[in-house]
Amino acid sequence: MLTVGIFPNTKKQTVPTVLRRLIPYLKERQAEVLLPAEAAQEMGYQDLGRSLDIIREQATLGITLGGDGTLLHTIRDLAPAGIPVCGVNMGQLGFLTEIEVPDLGPCLEKLIRGDYYIEERLMLDAEVRRGDANLYISSALNDVVVTKGGFSRMIRLGLYIDGQLTANYPADGIIVSTSTGSTGYSLSAGGPIVNPNLKVIILTPICPHTLDARSLVVSEKEEVRIATQATHDDIVLTVDGQTVFSLMSGDIVVVKKSPFRARFIKFIGGRGYYENLRVKLRRSDSDENED
Repeated sequence: MLTVGIFPNTKKQTVPTVLRRLIPYLKERQAEVLLPAEAAQEMGYQDLGRSLDIIREQATLGITLGGDGTLLHTIRDLAPAGIPVCGVNMGQLGFLTEIEVPDLGPCLEKLIRGDYYIEERLMLDAEVRRGDANLYISSALNDVVVTKGGFSRMIRLGLYIDGQLTANYPADGIIVSTSTGSTGYSLSAGGPIVNPNLKVIILTPICPHTLDARSLVVSEKEEVRIATQATHDDIVLTVDGQTVFSLMSGDIVVVKKSPFRARFIKFIGGRGYYENLRVKLRRSDSDENED
């Protein structure tokens, strides 16, 4: 039997309307529906509420209702259990989500029929080391960012790849991105767009105070180490733009391939990656009305 974990962004005003349509639809087709306990309480579906551990044990697939942020958070939660996820875009850009609300009906039919395939993508693990202590570890789908705080001066970052000193950046920070995250913060900082089927890591300095700093693309098998140095301790680590850890000068951030993979549900015959680039990032506004 199909068991669907639904992960709604309860702050989105239109989510209750979609839930009222989605839950009966799935139940009528003999699918079991589960919601995270807190969201179920807030949305008025207490009988469907379960802990994250139970959802990881029982769910066949996950559906997110929200934008890319909701999808990123859910992917990180479900990746250790190998559960594939499909995002319904209820945000603005929705670059990572697969379903637009007007297409919900036909797409749900495809989910029920199993008319889809799974696309696996690279994830990263970030670890903070301070002296001999390992203080923090987190997985990321999009990016790991080391940056200065809001009002502090630039920092100096030593970049090591597989133990080899590669660069010393006086900069505002550095972005360590997957190919999935290449269209996020990395792109805004001047990094390349990389097809997510390529299992690589992209290193992009943020506002480097030098004339020769460029993005660097390395293998997923290589370990990235960032040594922080500053005259202040206003340095932060962010993961997927959501989780934050305060760093101190002298901390080491180690980023490497995660043992888990993000598993995205993709529909057969759906919009391809390059068409998605054109539509979502408006790379060709002049021909938007031609078809």
